[in-house]
Amino acid sequence: MDINPNLKKEEAVELFKLIKQNNLLPATIDKLVPLSFIGQAAVSYYRSKIKLMDQLNMTEAQRKATLRDGQEAGEMLLDIELRIGELAEKEEKAITKPPKGTPRGGGALPSGVPPKHERIGIPVKRMHEVQQMAKHPEIVERIKAKARETEDIPTRTAVVSEIRYENEKKRRKVAEGKKEEIKAVVAIDQVLYIEALEKCLRTLPQKPPKRWEEGSLKMAKTLVKLIMKRLEVFNG
Repeated sequence: MDINPNLKKEEAVELFKLIKQNNLLPATIDKLVPLSFIGQAAVSYYRSKIKLMDQLNMTEAQRKATLRDGQEAGEMLLDIELRIGELAEKEEKAITKPPKGTPRGGGALPSGVPPKHERIGIPVKRMHEVQQMAKHPEIVERIKAKARETEDIPTRTAVVSEIRYENEKKRRKVAEGKKEEIKAVVAIDQVLYIEALEKCLRTLPQKPPKRWEEGSLKMAKTLVKLIMKRLEVFNG
């Protein structure tokens, strides 16, 4: 099926319905990308219609049908974008090649192949987002379910926001884990220091010898000064 991405919103809705009803979802990225633009137009149409439901004096049955159609269009668009993300991951990046006579690592020139997002036919930001969606299909399903519960239309924006939120949670969890590791290391240092002090008390006689040779007394005084200096932190 040839897909014209420049359809009017009403035409986009009808085509989107036809594709869904007949399970005509294409398998290649060159067909999926124009279909995704049609899907965006269809979802935009439903969003506008849902906002105007009060003004259009719709019956309750019509409201539910419009919301259901909008949610199904949104879910189908997410499935299309997720599939685009999966296929985009498999696309090779544009390869650069070093100029003649340039040593390795000394720079590179474009190979003449356009960047991946240009070959696919979508903006670079959107390409990164759909690739993130492909890596988190469980979050895509979560957003679909949440939209059904809240009577809303699921969107890529909601999916990307949820992915960022989950990534931030993981980052904070890792950071907290590192903090706990540091605390554990500090605690171990404290335990070892106390053990060393206890060892000193066990091995050091309670009273020094009454008689000293001059050389030994000098050595003892030097060691006592060193020990006292190390314990200055406890004087405050």
